[in-house]
Amino acid sequence: MPKRRQPPKSFPKELPLCDGPKLGLFQHHGSRIQWLERLNKDDEDDDSPTEGYVFRAKIRSREYAIKVFKFHDPRSDDYFWEPLVGEEMNLQTVAYYTDPFYAECRAYGRIQEAIKKGYLKRDIVVPCHGFLFLQERDDKILQTRNIDLESDQVDPEYQRSTPGGYRPRAIVKSLASADPGVKEENLYHILKDIVKLNSQQIFNMDIRLDNYRDGKLVDFGSSWTEPHILLDALDEEAADESRLADRTKFSQMVVDEHIPNPNKIIAVHRI
Repeated sequence: MPKRRQPPKSFPKELPLCDGPKLGLFQHHGSRIQWLERLNKDDEDDDSPTEGYVFRAKIRSREYAIKVFKFHDPRSDDYFWEPLVGEEMNLQTVAYYTDPFYAECRAYGRIQEAIKKGYLKRDIVVPCHGFLFLQERDDKILQTRNIDLESDQVDPEYQRSTPGGYRPRAIVKSLASADPGVKEENLYHILKDIVKLNSQQIFNMDIRLDNYRDGKLVDFGSSWTEPHILLDALDEEAADESRLADRTKFSQMVVDEHIPNPNKIIAVHRI
């Protein structure tokens, strides 16, 4: 494992450190975490999901779902972003728009802003309570459970320069049931929620059954929230297609999962 620097005494109160929406630090970020069972064991049909690991955990007597993210080196997907923004773009800036951890921070930050302004209802998605950096004791516990956050897959110099350095990053959410809750009776409301999120310039980009709990979106690791450097770099037609991707994928989800749709609910209206 790469040599780790001493963790800083304080962390940013909000992330990411770029223009646009930000997510606040979890209120009890210094409290002890009681790690319970892993919740996404079947994600992607193996034990190594793409973005990270989700656990049921207890903090100050309350249970949460904690998503612990793998480390992300923006060079690993430069084939995607480099043609759009150029190879001279600062890597940390790129990460703020391509790293799943920051994608969730930006999406939930915008959602919380919109809720405060009355633009979105409070329960439009599974609630998020903030981000945190895990402490050394938590890192050791996860290692005993064979959780690989792939710290050896990132460039050490880059990682040391990031907020938190080699401290594992996590986002704290409300605990929901394992039931996706997407069914005939609530298809219209689910589509309506997608449209409302899109109206706030939040594009999930990964609408599928596995990303729902109790009929609400729970994962924004692939999301684009404006302002977004990649979306801004697309031509007008490609940008419009990206902004409509959630609705297209909603319709595809209904077909792929064989969800009854007698009312022929389809996502066809443009923003």
